[in-house]
Amino acid sequence: MTIAVVSHDAGSSEILCGLIREYFDLYSWHIFAIAQSPMGRLCERYNLSFTPIGDAEQQLQVITPDILFFGTGWQEKIERPYVHFCKENAIPTVAFLDHWSNYRERFGFPDEGWEENLGDFTAVTDQKALFLAESFALPKPMGLKNFYLRDTIVQARQKEISPNNNLLFLSEPTDAVALRTYGDKNYWGFTQYSALEDILKNFERFGCAGLTIRLHPSDTGSGYKKILKAYPNIRVQINDAAVCELTDQLLCAKMIIGFDTMALYIAALLERPVLSYLPSKNREFLLPLPKERQVRSLSKIHSNLLLPSSLKCDDFGMDFALFIKTIVAKERNV
Repeated sequence: MTIAVVSHDAGSSEILCGLIREYFDLYSWHIFAIAQSPMGRLCERYNLSFTPIGDAEQQLQVITPDILFFGTGWQEKIERPYVHFCKENAIPTVAFLDHWSNYRERFGFPDEGWEENLGDFTAVTDQKALFLAESFALPKPMGLKNFYLRDTIVQARQKEISPNNNLLFLSEPTDAVALRTYGDKNYWGFTQYSALEDILKNFERFGCAGLTIRLHPSDTGSGYKKILKAYPNIRVQINDAAVCELTDQLLCAKMIIGFDTMALYIAALLERPVLSYLPSKNREFLLPLPKERQVRSLSKIHSNLLLPSSLKCDDFGMDFALFIKTIVAKERNV
């Protein structure tokens, strides 16, 4: 069986690469990606060959895939020509959802005709994601194991890391996502920059020696420097996500804070102290974290939140062979 894969953004690309690596020898995989995109860099890291994005119709006609798997996200929409061609030619398509946010927006909602960008099936990797996909009436949600998350946790627990006693801030380009999706940088009532100011104002509450800012892959970090000048007494380092290993930074930090990035969930599974911080009720908490670790204000942080998290990764998802069989069967109306 030939499976075509097209993806760009990091979240779904990690899930797809984990899946491909797990079943690499059982299927014929054809990956389409941009060389310097998150997916392209992941393919290089894992030694997975890929074809540069081109004319979707010509490329798919050459390989005649049985199924198309595609990643979703907010940055680029390179997958859409591939999805549209497959739909026009009765090739089943599967949209892979990472994280727990913007499930409809990544397909173009609320623009007219956004449903054309949906997959015939929707793949999710945990129970909360399945609930959300069903609540938004996305097409035929199905559960799959998250091999990326499994491998990340296993490998991280084997590491011996020296703590640095820092507070780690996991940045996200909140302003860019809000602007692109809703036309307003401050749509949610905060940005990564206003959140950083809140962290700096309340820095003593965390009992940390310094602050580390881990930049999101699409964040240049230029907007942080002006803010940091007002807090010269706080030792700060800014790290590029492409250079610094995520799990190393999670394990080193004394405390980890972010919005609702997947990295916070990984940190909680690694039993690190975490806080999901959304300083406005305009945005809902989506991470499957204990409620006490979801805060709107940093002015009254309970000391218990500085202790390690306790979170277990549930076994979830169907066998992959059954997953494929189910897709093929449903497409044939069996």
